[in-house]
Amino acid sequence: MLSSLSNKKLGAIFGALLIMVLLFIVLDGDKNERTFRENLVDIDTSAVTAIKIYPKTTNHNEVYLFNENDQWNVKLDNGKTAGVTDQKIKGLLDQLLSIKPKRLASRNVDKWNEMQVDTTGTRVVVYEGSDETLDIVLGRFTFKQPRSMNTFVRLSDDSDVYEVDGFLDMTFNQNANSYRDGTVTNDDFNSWSRLSFSYPADSSFQLSKQGDYWFANNSQTDSLTTVIALRQLAKITGNDFVDEIDPGQLGNPTHKLSIDSEKLGEITIEGFYQDAENMIIRSSQNPEALIDGAKNKLFDKVFVGQSKFFKK
Repeated sequence: MLSSLSNKKLGAIFGALLIMVLLFIVLDGDKNERTFRENLVDIDTSAVTAIKIYPKTTNHNEVYLFNENDQWNVKLDNGKTAGVTDQKIKGLLDQLLSIKPKRLASRNVDKWNEMQVDTTGTRVVVYEGSDETLDIVLGRFTFKQPRSMNTFVRLSDDSDVYEVDGFLDMTFNQNANSYRDGTVTNDDFNSWSRLSFSYPADSSFQLSKQGDYWFANNSQTDSLTTVIALRQLAKITGNDFVDEIDPGQLGNPTHKLSIDSEKLGEITIEGFYQDAENMIIRSSQNPEALIDGAKNKLFDKVFVGQSKFFKK
């Protein structure tokens, strides 16, 4: 009888303890789940319609990227918009998808400023239609041996800070111009048959392909030198834009390069030379953009002379 009573008491105590443990698990479940997120970014890249970035480099002024009629654009500081290549958007989204937590760096709000995941960080907001599907703050990067670059990140609605692979500042801490389409030429030079260089005075010339050889006017060029030069001409971009000039007021170009491409038809690059500090380039492959030809000697890279195709 005594033993039976003791067993009942022990059973009651055990049952009470079990209930307490279950209650603790339920009430503290949130906390346990937050010990380490395995996934921070969950977006459908094919459904993304807009990206808002608030970079440190712009004093957190908004950089607005948006898709309109299947064309990506960026809003400029002057209120106008400019085209953005799909490749650049893909690079941004791929970088976001690569964000995977390596470790929980901190849960202490007081550490946010030190890790630059507060208002000092670069905030990125992603939209799929009208739905906001990501809001993340990219903070300070850290360098660890051997040659490992990591970044502190925090979801804006969470206090937890995570350390992830990569130097995210390089991709997202940029101004609006960095996302613009700076294409001057983008083609396969193997599909080219003729290039016409129209310059002031008597320096104009034609480069034409006859069989397997190239000729500048009537002189056969050096094959290897020509291939190197054409490869350089086929992929040219500029990162500095001229927005304060109305394209309709440029007048006639002082320089012109016309390329006959089997792949793309005729490609035309116009140059407007005023002086050594004022040169503008406009390409038929990117007609909305006026590109500063003075920066990085871009004008000279496009409008080359005959000697570029001959061995020195």
